[in-house]
Amino acid sequence: MPDILARIRKIAPERLILIQGDIAEENDIANPEELTQLLAAGLNINGEGLLLPIPPKLFGAAHPNQEIETLRNRINQQRLQVVEGSPTCELWLPDVCFLKHEPHRDLILQLYDIGCIIFGDHVQASGATFPYYIDLRKIISIPQIFHKIVTAYAEILKDLEFDRIAGIPYGSLPTATGLALRLERPMIFPRKEVKAHGTGRLIEGHFQPGEKIVVVDDIMISGNSVMKGADKLKSVGLQVEDIVVFIDHERGVKDKLQANGYRSYSVLTLTEIAQALYESSKINSEQFDLLKNHH
Repeated sequence: MPDILARIRKIAPERLILIQGDIAEENDIANPEELTQLLAAGLNINGEGLLLPIPPKLFGAAHPNQEIETLRNRINQQRLQVVEGSPTCELWLPDVCFLKHEPHRDLILQLYDIGCIIFGDHVQASGATFPYYIDLRKIISIPQIFHKIVTAYAEILKDLEFDRIAGIPYGSLPTATGLALRLERPMIFPRKEVKAHGTGRLIEGHFQPGEKIVVVDDIMISGNSVMKGADKLKSVGLQVEDIVVFIDHERGVKDKLQANGYRSYSVLTLTEIAQALYESSKINSEQFDLLKNHH
């Protein structure tokens, strides 16, 4: 049972697992040694995610309440040991060594290792189907990489002139918040949809017409969503000239933005990502071509 449970937990690290009564009886949860094995195999890294039934034999004990309380305390004590031994913020280290230094290589490798770059046909927000997908939603749960990403944005923003930072909902709002705290600059954001209740604001946060805004977004494919957000900011009298994104797909979008009066900057390009992953043997030549040529 512990072996099977460990395999299930590995496949489904975030799922809640219920141990059925008959299985629990066969494994004798009340036995400290067997309980330890089950908990070690089934608990997640937060010491949670496992539902255990009360062994039927405890109900027949002279003092069932005491027996059940003892079992509960034993379980909670072992849960604490699991939490102490498995920190929720794991340290990522590169497993590839290079002689030549590249500023964002480790960042690209970590994005790949945590599953932000996925291959296979995926429909993008624009409706187009690409043979890969870049999912940056995971970064907010991993402080080490989130810190690196905010730092990379900050390196670009420090050379720009602006009064406030605006994040484009929803993907870049955490990053914009991190930048506002890091650079000690106020933040605002254009709503994706205007509320039908309350103030019904188009722009959230305090601002004065005429102020200069730098727009922050995560991934730029067509440029339509970031320009739509910038247009909302301009519609209330704010100035928008600079747009900073994390990844530029290089589909001629920078030229498109420039034609619409915006200067754009990016931390990474798809070509840089493809090159770093291929040189690190993380992807094969076919996957390299998919990333490099599809843009």
